[in-house]
Amino acid sequence: MPPESTCTTKPALAQERRAAVVQRQTRRCRWGVADEACGGHPGFLDGGAGRGLWSCAEGPHPTRVWEERPAPHIPPWRGRGRRPQRERLVAGAPEARPGLEVAAGLPTAAWTRQTSKAGSQGPMVAECAALRGRAVRDALPGPDVWVVWRRHRETGAWKTSLSHAPVDTVVEIHVRLSGMRWPIDTCCEDGKQRLGMGDDAVRSWTGWHPHRTLVILAHFFGVRLSLR
Repeated sequence: MPPESTCTTKPALAQERRAAVVQRQTRRCRWGVADEACGGHPGFLDGGAGRGLWSCAEGPHPTRVWEERPAPHIPPWRGRGRRPQRERLVAGAPEARPGLEVAAGLPTAAWTRQTSKAGSQGPMVAECAALRGRAVRDALPGPDVWVVWRRHRETGAWKTSLSHAPVDTVVEIHVRLSGMRWPIDTCCEDGKQRLGMGDDAVRSWTGWHPHRTLVILAHFFGVRLSLR
């Protein structure tokens, strides 16, 4: 491998690639979508907001949020030891709750049927709801976020997403964005099963890199041919 290539985590690599796109302005973009691998990292979400991007990323079910922003404070100095500098929640402040617990308490009217994506058997419809909440950052209230839930009555599956979109963003947009990363997964699946992306038998960087490049080009050719 090239000496400048280093091992890093997927969320860190995603942030690096996103920063490169924004800085070079090679692609016009407003949104960033991600699965739970990145959505479970606060740095990934906050990093997108810091670059002027809106995000819609799946998060782990235990992800906790506040429905109302609790009041933090710096404890008063008691005259001994170092003066407190770190904020804490005031006594009696409500605790952040897991997203699914918050969703279970929503009224029936908060849920609407939405189409998230086009599936192989037709449009995929689920019951969806969105609530404005406050993210948790180091046990303290963080940025205001949208918490978006999607549940399928037939399968019983739940999906929870966090979004840094503006306060006037409607639930339909969140649901549509949450389904837009699936075409990328489909591209990877087609590349592995139909175009040989998963069939490389090489051990070197030089052998691996051209193989992947040719698969990507073949996929692009196939898509263009299908459109024509």
